[in-house]
Amino acid sequence: MSDLAQHRGLRVVSSKRRTSLSAEMFRPTERQSSLFDDEGPWIIVFACVPDLPEGAFSDLMRLSEPSFVFDLRLAPRFDIGSLNRARAFELFERIHATYVDTTTPLMTGATREEVIERLIRRLPTTGKEARRPIVFLHGRSESSLATPPEILSILSQSLRRLEIINVPDSD
Repeated sequence: MSDLAQHRGLRVVSSKRRTSLSAEMFRPTERQSSLFDDEGPWIIVFACVPDLPEGAFSDLMRLSEPSFVFDLRLAPRFDIGSLNRARAFELFERIHATYVDTTTPLMTGATREEVIERLIRRLPTTGKEARRPIVFLHGRSESSLATPPEILSILSQSLRRLEIINVPDSD
């Protein structure tokens, strides 16, 4: 996603440059201690679900240990290889991640803009949750609430630095 790299102050990590996902990918590059631990970068992971090879979804969740998983897909499905919806939710529970199906309000008449505003309000800004990665699951642009560049544009308005990881990388 070359559009993502155009935003200033971002570190974009490519999953293709690695033979496999690793826990180190999801840790901030700067390990400087601070009195204000919430000032560290937000690690934002964009995962294109249709392009994930079998096993990569589970590996991504286990290794990144996100605080939140925001599903931007209009039809959220978890039938990836041997994974299914029940196993995906067991995994979210095991890693203490909050799963948010962001598109459900669309079914009750909310507009896309209202849904995105709700998503923004759910983002952790302080505390332990803000120090863990945040994963955005997406599909193709026509099958998602918003694209990674749109989400990044919103997130870049915050005062926090962002470290962006694309899985799989789409350079």
